Amino acid sequence: RPVNGQQSSAQSEPRDYLDLPVKLEAPVQPIPVKASDGRWYLVYHLFLTNWSFADLTLSDVEVFDGERGNTLARYGVKELSDLYRFRALLPTPPRLQVASPADLRRVAAGRTAALFFWLAVDRRGDIPSTLRHRFIFEANPLIRLRRNAAATEERMALDGFRVGVSRETAIAIGPPLRGGPWRCSNGPAYNTAHQYLDVRDGRVSNAQRFAIDFQKVDAGGNILPNPFPNTITNSMFYGYGADLLAVADGVVAFVKDGIPENTPLASGEIRPAVPITGETISGNWVSIDLGKGRYAFYAHLQPNSIRVKVGDRVRRGQVIGLLGNSGNAVGPHLHFHIGDANSLNGSEGVPFVFESFEMVGPARRHVLEMPLNNSVARFP
Repeated sequence: RPVNGQQSSAQSEPRDYLDLPVKLEAPVQPIPVKASDGRWYLVYHLFLTNWSFADLTLSDVEVFDGERGNTLARYGVKELSDLYRFRALLPTPPRLQVASPADLRRVAAGRTAALFFWLAVDRRGDIPSTLRHRFIFEANPLIRLRRNAAATEERMALDGFRVGVSRETAIAIGPPLRGGPWRCSNGPAYNTAHQYLDVRDGRVSNAQRFAIDFQKVDAGGNILPNPFPNTITNSMFYGYGADLLAVADGVVAFVKDGIPENTPLASGEIRPAVPITGETISGNWVSIDLGKGRYAFYAHLQPNSIRVKVGDRVRRGQVIGLLGNSGNAVGPHLHFHIGDANSLNGSEGVPFVFESFEMVGPARRHVLEMPLNNSVARFP
C-alpha cells in the first residue's frame, strides 16, 4: 500500500531471516596432486546462491584445515575482485560492465556465484582430510538476522561449511608426446583461459581445470623461427605434425575428424577454417577410456591424421594421430586433459601426473608430478 505518497516495494523492505540466506554447494571433492614445484595442490570450486530478496557483497573468505585449524588461504577484497577467483556475475557477460569494483563481489538476489580455490601445502603430511570455510559479507540493512551471533552492523558471517578432501590419488600416465622441449601453455593454474564453467546436458562443470596446451619451443622459447615473416604457415611451427601418443592402455571412446585446419596469422588472431560451434570448437579430437571413470582427451589434431576408431584397444605409447591446428586454435598445439566422463567439455576435469619428465630451466627429473603453467618439459 502507498507509504508517504509512494508505492512500497518488497525489494526495499527489510526481511527477517533466521540465518544468513546463502546456500553453498561443493560439486567436487579436491583430489590432492603433487606439482612440479614440489607442493601439493587441492583444486575445487564452490557454488554460492543468494536466497534472500537483497543483494549480498562478499568481502572475505578463509579456508582452514578442518582438523588442525590452521589457515590454508584467505581471499580478501582484492582477490575476490578477480574473475578468475570469484565470479558473482553468472553467466559472465561477453563484455563485463560494472559500475564499481564492489559489483564484482556482489551476488544479486536469487543468483548463483562461483568461487574457485587453488590451495597448496608444502608436504603430503600437511594435506587435510576436510576443509572448513568462513565467509564474510558486507551488512545489508534489508537483511535482518534473528539467529546469528556473528552478524554486526558492518558484516555478516557464515562459518563452518566443510568440504571433504578425496582419498583418491591423481591418475599416473605416460607422455602424450615424445621429446621436446614442450611448453605447458595455459597449464594448471587458477588464472588461465582453461578455467571456466561450461554447461552441457544439464551439468555445470570445469572440464579443463587441469588442461595443458603443449607447444614445442626452441632454446629461446619460441614456437616457430623468430623473427618470423608477416605470413606464416602451420608447417613453420616446431610442433606441427608431431606424433600424439596414448598415455595409457585403453579403449578409444570418441573420434571427431574431417575439420579443416586454420591458417595461422602473425597477429595471433584466430581465423577459423569453419564457424566455431559446439561441434567444431575442439577441432579434430580423440578420447580414450582409461578405465575407472577416467577419459583422456586430445584436441586440435590434423584432419585425416587420426589412426584409431571408436572401440579400438590402444596400448600406451601408440600413435593415435598428429598435432595440428583445427578448431578454436590460434596455432598448432595439442590440447590435453583428463575428465570423469566421455565429454571433452561436459565432464569434470581431474588431476593427473606424468610418470616421468624432465623440467627445462633448471634441468631436473620429475616423477609422478603435474607440470604447472608455462613450465617447459621434455618427455622420454
